Formats: sequence, structure tokens, C-alpha cells
Amino acid sequence: MTTILDPLHLPLHGSRLIEASAGTGKTWTIAALYLRMILGHGSEGEHFPRPLLPEDILVMTFTRAATQELKERIRDRLQTAARYFRGTEHPAQPDPFLEALLADHPDPEVRARAAHQLTLAADAMDDSAIFTIDAWCQRTLREHAFATGSDFRETLLLDETDLRDDAVRDFWRQEIYPLGEPALDEVLQLFSGPDKIRQETAALCKLDPPLPAPASRLADWLPDALAAPRRRLATLKAQWAAEHDAFAEWLSGLVNGPKADNPLNGNTLSAAIVSRALAALRDWADRSDPLIPDELDKCQRLSASKLPEYCKNKPPPVLHPAAETLDTLFRELETIAQQFTRLHGEIRTHAAAWINARLSRLKAQSGQVSFADYQRRLARVLHDKTQGPALAARLRQKYPAALIDEFQDTSALQYQIFDDIYHAADNNPDTLLLLIGDPKQSIYAFRGADIDSYLQARRLTEGRHYALGTNYRSSHALVSALNAIYTAAEHDDPQGAFAYAAPGADNPLPYQPVQAHGHQKVWRIHGKAAPALTFWGAGEKLNKGDYLERCAAQAAECIVGLLDNPEAGFAQEGEITRRLEAKDIAILVRDRHEAASIRQALHHRQLRSVFLSEQDSVYASEEARELLLWLEAVAEPEDARRLRVALALPLLGQPLSALDAFHQNETAWEAQLEQFQDLSRQWRRQGVLAMLHHSIHQFGIAARLLTQPEGERRLTNLLHLGELLQQASATIDGPEALVRHLHQAIAAGSDQSDAHILRLESDAGLLRVVTIHAAKGLQYPLVFLPFIATCKAARANPFTVIHSAEGQPAIHWESGDTTAAERARLQEDLRLLYVALTRAEHALWLGLAAPKTAGTPIFAGSAIAHLLGSERTARDLATLLEDCARLSPEIVVETLPDSIPTTLFVRPRNNAHNPPPEYTASFEKHWGVASFSHLVRELPADPAAPPTPRRAQAGAPWHRYPQGMNAGTFLHDQLQRLAQNGFAQIGQDQFVEQLHKACTQAGLGDWVGETAEWLQAIVHSPLAPLTAALCDLSDTLSEMAFWFPSDALRSDDLDRLCQQHIFPGADRPRLPQRVIHGMMRGFMDLVFEQGGRYYVLDYKSNVLGSEDADYHAKALRDATLGHRYELQSSLYQLALHRLLRQRMGSRYRPETHLGGTLFFFLRGLQGPERGVLHLPADLALLDALDGLFGWPQRATQP
Repeated sequence: MTTILDPLHLPLHGSRLIEASAGTGKTWTIAALYLRMILGHGSEGEHFPRPLLPEDILVMTFTRAATQELKERIRDRLQTAARYFRGTEHPAQPDPFLEALLADHPDPEVRARAAHQLTLAADAMDDSAIFTIDAWCQRTLREHAFATGSDFRETLLLDETDLRDDAVRDFWRQEIYPLGEPALDEVLQLFSGPDKIRQETAALCKLDPPLPAPASRLADWLPDALAAPRRRLATLKAQWAAEHDAFAEWLSGLVNGPKADNPLNGNTLSAAIVSRALAALRDWADRSDPLIPDELDKCQRLSASKLPEYCKNKPPPVLHPAAETLDTLFRELETIAQQFTRLHGEIRTHAAAWINARLSRLKAQSGQVSFADYQRRLARVLHDKTQGPALAARLRQKYPAALIDEFQDTSALQYQIFDDIYHAADNNPDTLLLLIGDPKQSIYAFRGADIDSYLQARRLTEGRHYALGTNYRSSHALVSALNAIYTAAEHDDPQGAFAYAAPGADNPLPYQPVQAHGHQKVWRIHGKAAPALTFWGAGEKLNKGDYLERCAAQAAECIVGLLDNPEAGFAQEGEITRRLEAKDIAILVRDRHEAASIRQALHHRQLRSVFLSEQDSVYASEEARELLLWLEAVAEPEDARRLRVALALPLLGQPLSALDAFHQNETAWEAQLEQFQDLSRQWRRQGVLAMLHHSIHQFGIAARLLTQPEGERRLTNLLHLGELLQQASATIDGPEALVRHLHQAIAAGSDQSDAHILRLESDAGLLRVVTIHAAKGLQYPLVFLPFIATCKAARANPFTVIHSAEGQPAIHWESGDTTAAERARLQEDLRLLYVALTRAEHALWLGLAAPKTAGTPIFAGSAIAHLLGSERTARDLATLLEDCARLSPEIVVETLPDSIPTTLFVRPRNNAHNPPPEYTASFEKHWGVASFSHLVRELPADPAAPPTPRRAQAGAPWHRYPQGMNAGTFLHDQLQRLAQNGFAQIGQDQFVEQLHKACTQAGLGDWVGETAEWLQAIVHSPLAPLTAALCDLSDTLSEMAFWFPSDALRSDDLDRLCQQHIFPGADRPRLPQRVIHGMMRGFMDLVFEQGGRYYVLDYKSNVLGSEDADYHAKALRDATLGHRYELQSSLYQLALHRLLRQRMGSRYRPETHLGGTLFFFLRGLQGPERGVLHLPADLALLDALDGLFGWPQRATQP
């Protein structure tokens, strides 16, 4: 029997259960009861034995936000009550509860003392015992460290994903590596790698209490466990192999003989089917690995028990004895299959237990502990017969009163903790245990919420059940409509509204109607009260895709109509005081796929929306996978394959023509390579978040994404991931390690901490698309449930957990009970439906359709079908909705149209808005960073270097070597590495090993020998006009960067200077017209000193011909001018000139110290010029360039 709760007279002692249905003022009730406990209020049999302080009253809930809200609400209530008792509070609307409380304290002196008590309690709320369950367990263990064996030095581990991954990899190495065949083959059928282990053991690793550590290694028991079923399987294969040929001959003769003599059905046992079945049996017998033959169904048709079923209207043939053997064979195989199923389960159990044990050791070694560990440890101590009673007594003394909020979300372990302290069944008059929740809203089973714990507590508190009877959230009309539907289901369905009732037993989860407090404002359309509950029923049966599309379109069209209607809004005293706005509307869905359907329909009508899901991890998003590919390219920009993948990512939205240009045009490719090299340097210097923000700006990602329906969502995910990676980089060294971290986080995408949950992409007043799980605890004026008829078939749990008398779990692997699983699925869906239906303040819209075929996952078997009585009455959808409409005048049924228009929403102008402020700050709009690649981009193709036939020359690997950007970039990277470590290392074994690895990664694995030979020749080739080779140089600097400012410099001026000073009169393509305003930067391949002079060397892998003779002086000059390398040389010389002038000061003489630029054409190293073109420093040119780039001094003046 459940009593409607009177907060003024609820007995505040013993154990009591309060059911707080949706919107019934649970937080207000908690604050009211808290206030009474502070005052010690109540008549004989109602009050607590003594007044309490905030530190005496333990209040537990499930989120930090909820604890903060409770603290503030209770503090505010205490302060208001104190003013009431002093007589200084005179509200416009009297507070009946406080008025009654005041009336119970008529004596002025008593009131004054009560006011003082309340004020002290309000001031002490910062020290109140209001905690999340996790935080309270942690606090309790630390306060009772000696009794619980806790270590003061332990640190809190908020996310154990990384450590669990380490434990999984340790299992892979320590348990699976040592296995021999056939045990290894069997394990690899289950676990292809560490990721698969994590996936297959996830459910087992979450068991509470955890599985005990395995007593032996996998290699110690698995081979023996496999031996018996494998021997039996081998025997069966041998037996069948001995009989197969004779059976095949008999059966083939039957099906291929005269039709009159063949009794078999030609459709189900044709010659082709028989042939395939026999071949499958033969193959199965000949091979050792398959357990079950292929074409199993067809093979079974050949057995003695099945063959007669496939005969035509003729008597079955006299069967071959081997047909009987097949019957025995298939029975034996079924038994063996069950043995292997159990064995596979034992392997999974062993893996989960080993991983948990290893994880515990890793945490112990690092002095870390998770919130789950705190709960398990406290539960273990409290349950211990020796230590538990003493600790429980101390906790009851410290917290004589406990209020457990959201009790329906309690796990079995958490309930065990509460019960071991307060013993709900004892109803102790010296303590108070209030269990407050709503089992109809228990929807977090995936987080460990255990509704069976709630139902157990309900049984233990029999006779002490209370309910909050008034709904303060929803309108009279909506409460009336929902009461009518649920009451009909509760009375008419033998299982009750929530499918928990059983014949002859008390319903543990009944529906109790609630009263409506109502709203002052009324939802109205066209001057009339609008329907509270609207069903859209499809007139025809639909498949799931059509159902989603039609209902999404109907909901979006309805929303457009409501927002466009000036007479749709909230009225008071008959007049609309506020028009409907987009922020008043929520569309509730089950998952992101449903969210995508409705958001697409909204987008087509120019309606903006935001999406919020409580369950989805940002690491499970598409953006996480794209960001991983992007970071791989930025971490190693010289890897051409990764760079191409990054440039083709949907985030960038590059057209195919641009991607093709990167492949065909070397200059365009080098420009992209330069960008990624810059990003790589920025990552290493400033961090991953700075690099990501720069990428988003540089490639226009934000502007492009925000034009798409899901653009805000995608951009939010991208920025969220950047922040998480920036946080992770504090403890992870280097880009490569951070890339691995992201890869692992994506692999474990379902493992989430609060920081990983998808964020709301906008807080603007937009339509909200919200998952039902995320909507729990929230309310919205209008709610649409367009896809409420969808459902998913239940999957039976493959194992059963049996707990020993000591509480230790044991796993039994068996075929799951699909019926029980389906019932549990329906019960949870019914609770989810209740949460969805009770979010609205004024009105609901629901979309329904009957399934087109029996297997379509809509309506049949859904929660809404159960609630409307579909299975109970076997009526069609139209009849069900007609019956439903008769239950209440507040329920309206409309037909879902076959064709739904697309009406565009036009946002109304609001002239009352202030004009946007003008941005008056001054900044350089055209400021940017330029480089040589930027200057020569879109340069006309070089006509001097047409494709040449590849004629292999003996002893000339540089002429046979692959052409193109990849090969050139690869050679450049190897020479850069040699320069950084010393060119003399060219012959060392370590370099050769590194070169082999680099060639393989670059797709040049077949060219290792040629690469090594070519690099040897490059390093030892004399550099004209010097007599020294690269290996002779001692003072070198690789990849020297330079930056200098430019103020509105025109490329035409640079072009003119180069044409005047370097090879004057020679033909060359004109530079594209550009204005360089900002910074000029570049990176010089090699700067070196020789004989007191400083040189710049730049490697060129251009193909000028297929023979050494093709690399003559004119060819080198033409190639240089054709690609405008002389401009590159001028910029490099200016940078070197400025550096030497700054470093050497008055000692600097450019005519003495500047050696010029050497362009080393690597494929011409045995040509007439040894592949080197030398451009001496031109001091007049440097003077002019100094002026152009804003340096007033002359080059000829030190």
C-alpha cells in the first residue's frame, strides 16, 4: 500500500521509500524534509529523536551538478524559513508548508530559537554532507583509513582507459604469445588482437564484484581442455571420410538417375544442391580446422531423419547406412559445438579476470585508484563480518540520517553499501534511511543502474511506501491525457503498464495517477487551447526507412507551421503573452541516427537545431577519425601517402580538380608540403591545440562546415577533441605519442569520462534535438517524439552470473534465454517511453506507423505498442488510435500524410533588437606569410623539360630511379638526416638500417640498394667551384629558417630585379602578379662554411634527361630559369647576408664572406658540371632587395 506523502507529517525515522514520479517536486520535498530534521519537527512518532545539523544528514545523489543544486536549494530554503520564523518574510504568495511549520511553533521564544537554528544551518551548508556516491566513498575511506586499509598517498584516477589498455596489451604478450598450436589457433578465433580482446571482455570486466584473479595461466589449462573435443572431432571426421564415397555414389545415382526412380524433390534437393552438400561434407572431413561443415542446412537434408521430408509424393528410398551416420554425426557436432562455446566463454572469462587483476596491480604500482575502486573497497569492508559491523556503527553515528536521491539509478554494489550501514529491513527507529526515486525512470542500466535493487528495497520497506502525488511540470490537459493512457494499460493489461505484474502477485512497479498543479499560462493556437497529445498515424504500413523519413518531414513541417503562426503561443487570461520560439521545442530521439533524420528534415526547411546526446563519446565521432588522419600527416609531413590522405579528408572538402593538381603539379605539391611542415613545427613549439586552430583558419574549415546541416556539431567535436588532446599532451611526450593516444581513445570510444561526452554545439535559442537519456531531469514547453515506435530486438546475454555464498561471481556460459531478454528489453523501453512522455510542459506529438513486414523494427514489440494494447487486443493501428482518442478529450489523432510539402521557415524580423556593434579596431586585413613556393605558384609549365624516355644505364642508379615528387621529397629527407648527423655516417650500419626502413615506408622498398649507392655518390661528389664534397664539410647547418618583413611588396619588382642581375636577357617565365604584405619566410636545405666563405646549397632532383651528358651547363641554367630558382637563390642570399651582417658586425665583408648559391642537380652528378650550378652573390642585387624588404643599410657597407 502506497501513501501520498505529506511532507509535514512523514515519520522521520526508520527506513522509508518515496516514489517521486516525473515533475512531482522531488527536490522541493528533500529540502522540506531536511528543514524538518534541522528543527527536530514532528509530533510523537514523527520526529527524529533529536534535531540534526547539516553535517549529520547524509544526502547522496549521482552528479556533481545535482549536489551543488541541492546545496543551494536547501540553503535557500533554510534562509527563507529563518526569515519566516523571525517575521521578516512577507511573500506575495504565502508558502503553505512554512505557514504550517510556523503554526506548529506558536511560542515566540521557540520561534526565535528555531530561526537561530535555521540560520546556523544555512551558514553551515558549505560543510554539509551532500555528496555524490563516488565522492562520499572516497571521503569515508580516507576518514577511516586504518579500518579500511586505505593508503593516504593514493591519487585519484578519473579515467582508467589508458591503464586498462596497458593491461590488455600485457595479456596479449604474457598469455597469448606463449601458446602453441592448436591452443593459439583457437584463441585467435576469438581475439585477433588487443582491440578485439578489449571488446570481447568489456561486459565481464565491469562485473561487481569483479571476477577473482585466475589461479593459472592460459597455457597451463587450455591445451588439455581442447584435447578431448578435438580428438572427438578428428574421430568423427575420420569416420565420415571412410563412408563418404559410398554414400556420395549412392545419392548421386539417385538424383542423376531416371526421374521416375528419383523420389526427391527437385527444388529442395536438386542435383546441384546435393553436389554442393556432398562437396562440403568431403571438404569438412579432409580439413582439420572447421568444426561445422559449410552449407550446413543442405548437408543436414541428407541425413536419415531429414531426407524423407524432401521427397515428393512418393515413398522415400531405402536409405544408405551412411545416412544414419550423418544423424549421429550432427548430434555429436552439436555437443562438440556446445563444448567449444563453453570453452570460448572460459577463455573470455580468464582474459577478463587476468586483465582486471593486472589493472589492479598497475594502479597499485602507480599509487592510483578510481572511483569504482573506492566503492568496491568500501563495500568489501562493510560486508566483512569482522570489520563491517564496527565501521557501519561508526558511520550511523556520524550520519544518523541518510537521504538517497535518484535511488532508481543505484547499482547493486551501491545498494549493498547503504543496506550494510542502515539495514533497511530492520526499520531502525534510531536512524533514518529515505530512499527517494522513481523506478519508472530507471533508464541507466548501461551505467550499472540496477532496478532489481530498487525492487528489493521496495520489498524490504513494505508498508512504508510513500508517493508524491502532484505534478508541477505539466499542464492539467497533458497530465489528464497521460493518466488516461497509463491507467487504461495498468488496468487492462495483465502485465500492467510497465510489464512487471504477474498473476496472483503484487505489481512491484505499478502506475499511480498523479494530480496536476497546472500552469498559469496555457498553450493556445488561434485563440483556442491546443491539444495536449497528438498522434500521427500512418494510413499505410511502412518500412523503417520510410517511417523515419515521413515522420521527420511531418514533425519538421508542423514545427515550421507553429513557428510561422503569430497566434501560436502561451496565453494568460485568454491573451497570448509570448509567441512560440524555437527554444521552446525539443525533439526527443533514441540515437544519433534518428537525430540525423530529423535534423536533415529541419535543415531542408531552413530551421536551425542543436543536438545533445548524453551517451555518445566524442572519440566515437567521425571527426575523431578524420582528426587522427590529419594529425598523422602533420606529425610526418614528409610521408606523401599520409599527406595525400589528409588533403582528401571530407573536413577540407577539396574538389577533385585540386587533388589532381597536387598530384600533377610539383609546385602545388611543394606548397602543400610546406604548409604541413609549418604546422608540424607549430605543433612541436606551441602545442596541438594551437596547430589545430591554425589549421582550421588556414584551410577555411570552419567557414565550410558552418554551411552544412551538421556543421556546428562537427566543428564543436573538432574543437573539443583539440582541447582533450592538449590536456593529454601535458603527460604525453611528442606528436607521435599523441597520435597513438588518439588512436587508442578511438578504439575505446565507448569508454567515456565526463570530459569525453559530446558537447552541445550551440547555446543559441535554437530547436533542440535531444536523446531521451540526455533529456531525463529536463523539461520543455513542447516535445515531439516523431520516432517513438522504433524498437530493437533484444539479444540474449551469452552468460549467467552466479554468486557464491561469499559473494564471488562465477560465470556460466550457455545459450541465453531470448524470452527473458526480450521481456527485459520491453520493460526498459517502457521506462524510457515514460521518461520521454513526461518531459513536456504543455503538448506532445507522437509519430506512429504499422510495420510493412513482420521483421520491420517499428511498432510491433515496441513500448508504445504495449502501452496502447496492440499485443493484448490484436487490433490494427488505426483502431488502437481511435480507442486511445476516446480515453481523453485531450488526445487527438491525425493521419500521417502520404505526401508532405517542404515549407521554408522565414525568420521574423525583430526591429526591437539593438543594431550589432561595429568593430572599430584597426588591423591588417591583407597581412600574410609568403614564401618562394607562394611566389611561383601557378607558374607556367617548364617547356624545356618534356618527358624523356627512361633508358637504364648500367652503374647509373640516378637515371633509373623513380621520378616525381615522392622520390624527390624522399631524397631530400635522407640528405637532411645525413646533414644533421654528419655526412660521414653514410657508410655506417645504423644509417643503412634506417635507410632500409625509410625506403620501405616510402614505398621504395625495391630501391634500397640504388638509394644507398646514389647517396654515397652524392656525398662524395666534388662541389664546383669548390674542391670539397659534402663529406668533407665540417661547419654545416641543415634546414635553416629565415623570416623577414615585407610591406606591400609587388612580385613584379622582384621579377624585374632578378631579370636585371641574374642571367640578364635570358628567357624565363614571368612571376604571377602578387602583393606580399606581412612576412617572407623560407628554409634553406644546407648552409655551410668553406675557406672562410658561406654558401647556400639546394638539392634538386629534376629530370633533365636520361644520360649524364644531358646535364650540361646550359641545361642546368635553363632548368634554373624555367623554375625561377634564381629568385629562390636571391631570397636565400638575402637571408644569409642579413644573418652574417648581424652576427659578424664590423668584421663582415660581403664580397669576402658571401660565397653564393649552389644548386645541386642530383641526377647530373657525373655530368659535365658534376650537377652543380653556382650563382655567385650579386651585391647590387642584395642592396636592391634590402631596400624592397625594408632594410635601409647597403650591402657594400659593413
